[in-house]
Amino acid sequence: MKKSGFTLINLIILGIGILFIAACRRDDFIHSLVFFTGIGFIIPGVVNVFSLIRASRKTNEDATDRPRPSTWSRFTNWTVSTAAVVLGAMMCFTPETFRTPLIYIFALSIFFGGLYHTYMMLRGLRPAKVEAWTYAFPAAIIIIACILFFLKSLRTPDNQSTVILLTGISMILFATASFFESLAIRAYNRYLASQPTIPTTDTNTTDTAQLPE
Repeated sequence: MKKSGFTLINLIILGIGILFIAACRRDDFIHSLVFFTGIGFIIPGVVNVFSLIRASRKTNEDATDRPRPSTWSRFTNWTVSTAAVVLGAMMCFTPETFRTPLIYIFALSIFFGGLYHTYMMLRGLRPAKVEAWTYAFPAAIIIIACILFFLKSLRTPDNQSTVILLTGISMILFATASFFESLAIRAYNRYLASQPTIPTTDTNTTDTAQLPE
């Protein structure tokens, strides 16, 4: 992905994190979040169902020898589309049922986000290096994920504001970690650009190649 794509994704994550923190005191926030997530399942599911119906009609009317989708492919597409619509409808009409599962989804997503940044800082950015204190960001993200996953008291409706607050904080930490990783890459690339070019016959140029920003 290009630099602009990473920047946009991180800005979106940062914005969502700020939104979560700002709205964490709203009693209906998780219900609203479940509802709109359900809408997010229903819309593409319905669109895909209509696409499958239209494709099926075209296939029946087409007398050419064009390759047709296999039975397994059609079955899979119909199953996934129908499941998305059904799941979305359930989330819209019974949001309370999905409140606790949503907390686990938050926790797992945050946990893998922390692992991602840990890997990037340890190995993924090499030979660029980040400051030792920046490891506090992925560490904090992983700690928040463990709190959300294992602290059973957060499953009660009275503590949903804490869940939203911690999720928002973790999103801001994720975007901040990405920012410092980008700074490390830029610093390394500036360092390489300032070095004189020395002809060499060594084909291994991994340590002297600029990193994508």
